[in-house]
Amino acid sequence: MVTGLSRSAIRISYKRDIVILVLFLLSQLMAAPQAHPMSVPPMSKKEEGSFITSYKEGGTRWKATWTLDEFIESGESKVRLVLNAQGLTNPYTRDMKWESVSVWKSGAAFTPVQAVTEVRDMQGNLVMTERKTVDDSAGTVTFVREDHENNGSVNESFETERDLMIVEGIVLALRSLPFGTDDTVKAQFLTNEPDLYNVEFKQKGRETINTPGGEVECYKVELVPKLGALNVFKVFFPKTYFWFTVAPPHKWVRYEGLENDRDSPEVVMEAVPVKKSGN
Repeated sequence: MVTGLSRSAIRISYKRDIVILVLFLLSQLMAAPQAHPMSVPPMSKKEEGSFITSYKEGGTRWKATWTLDEFIESGESKVRLVLNAQGLTNPYTRDMKWESVSVWKSGAAFTPVQAVTEVRDMQGNLVMTERKTVDDSAGTVTFVREDHENNGSVNESFETERDLMIVEGIVLALRSLPFGTDDTVKAQFLTNEPDLYNVEFKQKGRETINTPGGEVECYKVELVPKLGALNVFKVFFPKTYFWFTVAPPHKWVRYEGLENDRDSPEVVMEAVPVKKSGN
């Protein structure tokens, strides 16, 4: 038989256990590792390059050139990346040409500020505009897409951490990975679906690969999406790999994976040697 006194003691003990559990969970949350932005990658003040995107089975889809330049804005160091491309890209079924301009902060860390992409048909008509804008103070990133052909639009915002990365400029950001170690780097990655994923960049060792410029010794890096409770479905995502030169500044050499979202084809992107004037 449980007396009134013993029932009271049980209730007090139960409440105490709940308080202890809540305090323990709070302490675990406070002790959880904080998200860290990428370090500033090794790079020159001005760079340029080009690459070819092909179907995984072979055959060119599109070609692109890119430039990089550092600049100072309001006393803050930043990097501007400009990509110009032409060819067939998801979701279009005819050739397009597009320009993508992204800006990253490059002072104490390497973090995205914004990216703007304009897609035009081969006659120069504006087909699509896409903009990503990061608000550090609010801890958000906004994705806006305007489909000028079909009068459609997408406008979504996501809460972000300090380790946010975007598609535009990712291969430059990844130059700062701790190459030659077993370290795994975690980040948030905003795709063009749009969707925000927790991902890990895992090093897979060194590999010598054949490229349009000859054999290159590279570090191989795998991008692994962390899908939480849905992690069992990770097998439905194709393997995604990047290759970077072993020699500093660890320039990007190759990519294998989805072109730009889950509904896009698997592709291979390869850097090609820059032709020097007079050659």
